[in-house]
Amino acid sequence: MTPERELTLLPAPASVATASGEPRFGTYQGELPEVDLQKLSGPWAPAAARARLLKRKRWHYTLATTREVVALFAVVDVGYSANAFAVAVDLKERKALCDVSFLGAPGPLAEVGNKPGAGLAASFRTLGGRMSATRGPEDERYRLQVDVSRLRTGSLQSFLWNGELMVAGGAPALTVIAPVGGDGFVNVTQKRAGMLASGTLEAGGKRFQLDGGVGGTDYTQGYLARHTAWRWAFLAGRLADGTPVGLNLVEGFNESARVNENALWLGERILPLGRATFEYDRENLMRPWRVRTDDRVVDLSFQPLHVHREDHDFKLVVSHFAQPVGLFEGTLRVDGRTYTLSDMPGVTEDQDMLW
Repeated sequence: MTPERELTLLPAPASVATASGEPRFGTYQGELPEVDLQKLSGPWAPAAARARLLKRKRWHYTLATTREVVALFAVVDVGYSANAFAVAVDLKERKALCDVSFLGAPGPLAEVGNKPGAGLAASFRTLGGRMSATRGPEDERYRLQVDVSRLRTGSLQSFLWNGELMVAGGAPALTVIAPVGGDGFVNVTQKRAGMLASGTLEAGGKRFQLDGGVGGTDYTQGYLARHTAWRWAFLAGRLADGTPVGLNLVEGFNESARVNENALWLGERILPLGRATFEYDRENLMRPWRVRTDDRVVDLSFQPLHVHREDHDFKLVVSHFAQPVGLFEGTLRVDGRTYTLSDMPGVTEDQDMLW
């Protein structure tokens, strides 16, 4: 990777669409103020309101890691239904402390707003379970809350997470506005990794301090194809010298001649990456994975410790969603220097949806 390549990330635009309703396709650094899909027009948006409801998908995902634990949760609105899940994995004992999922209806009790950064509001509430990620309009931190009762965890322990991810002082967000193939239209995603974490986590009868940890977020909203599939990798941790690092890689989604959401966060920098490839055993996701980029910057192996699954067959709607949680190791080659990763926490994902 050369310094010149870093300059190819232009600042994020002020809006998803131009005044004429055409999407501003591209890969950018920085935040979008709002994901305003309703301003898309012509061939870039469903014509009927019902079609917009069925096509629009939005979610917000949060990950925080330390050397002792990985914690994550997500709120997902697919238009006609909503779901949420939360997972915690003990990295020392290499086992899951908690893994819970919920289904519900979109609306006041399950929502993902249109602001992916400042002004974010994503939440899910149900009997015995609440989770939210919020950020004030002028705030430089994400505020995270997960509260799942013992009744819903299926154990004698509750799952409590009160924490923050700090935006100030970190690398910029990655913003992507991408065309969607098939019967889809446009997708927008904003990723941010390498943020400093703080707070506390209680899961599996254990209590963890998250201060000094590292985390990341994934906000996505778009008019997606009925059949959507991808492979994803996301990590957050620290290099041997303490520098925060984050990585986002995807294969099969948000890819076109001009668009790519692969990026590396290194300290205060965000660096665009080449195309990613994933090697793994879909029949046995606990076997090691290998993830690389064609620019030879990333060459990592991944050892899963636990797999969170969301598999549903409702005939018209079929979901295969598997997210292994585990540890990365390997190399990152940046500006002529090689960084070695060892036991770096993160996730991979294998998703195939008919929605």
